[in-house]
Amino acid sequence: MPSTASTPEPISEDVWCAARAADVLACVQRLALDHGRIGEWPAWHVMPYASLWAVESKSRPEWVGWWVISGDLPSDALAAHDLPEPRDAMRAFGKRWLLHGENLDRGDVPPAWVHLPHEALPKLASTLRKRGAALLAWADDESSWPTEEA
Repeated sequence: MPSTASTPEPISEDVWCAARAADVLACVQRLALDHGRIGEWPAWHVMPYASLWAVESKSRPEWVGWWVISGDLPSDALAAHDLPEPRDAMRAFGKRWLLHGENLDRGDVPPAWVHLPHEALPKLASTLRKRGAALLAWADDESSWPTEEA
């Protein structure tokens, strides 16, 4: 059945993840992060909502230096030094975004978002609060995380 304007063609997981990888690269470039390689595949993802990517440390090759999140949410990065697992990073992004949403509501713009135009900030505050809560829920949901196989 041909796609129409009201029924878009479904996107494959490979295509979606490739687009998110491009978002991750744009994010690390925008933030001028000193980094190595970006993971070939997300460390965690739920298409089409969110993906979490490991980005190699430049000073410690083969180690995760950064976690970057992208998807149907703002792209953002956190240093990985106290976040050894993707789930830890997910929780940290959730907490950070709830705090940033509160700061934006008070008129305080966190450094991570100063690149955005002033008129975009009210919508960003709402998005960060909603997505931050969702990230915390995902981090706490055992079924969202694969168990280690022995």
